[in-house]
Amino acid sequence: MIELLHVSKNFGVDIHAVNDVSLTINNGDIYGIIGFSGAGKSTLVRCINLLERPDSGQVIIDGVDMMKLKPKELYKARTKIGMIFQQFNLMPSRTVLGNIAYPLKNMTREQINSRVKDLLSLVEIPDKINAYPSELSGGQKQRVAIARALANDPNILLCDEATSALDPQTTGSILQLLKDLNKKLGLTIVVITHEMEVVKQICRKAAVMDAGKIIESGDVFEIFSNPQHQVTKNFVRTTSNLSKIETLIRDDSPMVKLKPGELMARLVYIHADVSEPLISYASRAFDIEINIILADVEIVAGAMVGGTVVIFNGPRERINQAIEYYKSKDIRVEVIADAGITA
Repeated sequence: MIELLHVSKNFGVDIHAVNDVSLTINNGDIYGIIGFSGAGKSTLVRCINLLERPDSGQVIIDGVDMMKLKPKELYKARTKIGMIFQQFNLMPSRTVLGNIAYPLKNMTREQINSRVKDLLSLVEIPDKINAYPSELSGGQKQRVAIARALANDPNILLCDEATSALDPQTTGSILQLLKDLNKKLGLTIVVITHEMEVVKQICRKAAVMDAGKIIESGDVFEIFSNPQHQVTKNFVRTTSNLSKIETLIRDDSPMVKLKPGELMARLVYIHADVSEPLISYASRAFDIEINIILADVEIVAGAMVGGTVVIFNGPRERINQAIEYYKSKDIRVEVIADAGITA
């Protein structure tokens, strides 16, 4: 559906907002593009519908090179690419009906009213048709913005930080709505965000941007379970309780004080199947104590991802055997602290 080939966009001489980016987004996918502020992700998404025209490269939508279209052809192509924004961009002087109807052309008033009612039912606020934006909550405003973006029955929906202005509960409901629309309408959805939690909840594949470049991309499960780039690792840590271990160590918490011979390690699941009772089995099989300090396991892209921080207590040979057992089960073992081998 969407293919970017060596796309670059500069602002002036020194600002390379998008730098030689290539990526492919499949038809019907929910694809996340994540990066810290200034990474270039918002500029990149605007290159998809040519709101920002790339300085070089190709933007191919459903087999058509958007860069080669004439103005009228480009305008027509853009009607099949909806877009929603962080601040909703609703017109305060128009009702919900007027805002959603704005992009509709060449339709009778009866057809417009019918279309708007259908869209409001789709986004689950059918009773707000005559309300003004000032009378709506943030979540309702974003639902109106989504309905407006769907007015021309697009194939693609671009979401530029669409949940950043919303509270966590409302964010969850909007993300669920987007998932439902993806399923019902077959929409290809591109999600631009600086929140790893958003990618984790909704996206199937994702790309991580830094300084205008794609530094890592792939299945969301793989990115979460086995991040390769330091920027990606930093993002993953923002959503994991396992990162709290560093704080406990820094604060010299009694929870993490090791006795002689003990070893503290972070066990990170890097395989989609972690249904086995791995902690209890290793404790029994190798006759050692395994004390869980922190745990963070959740569902990402339909599979469990996360891990635990544990303290091993027992003969070092048996601890090493347990560690090798975990590695054989596709669990990454990161030693955090080691009190040494007792005599």
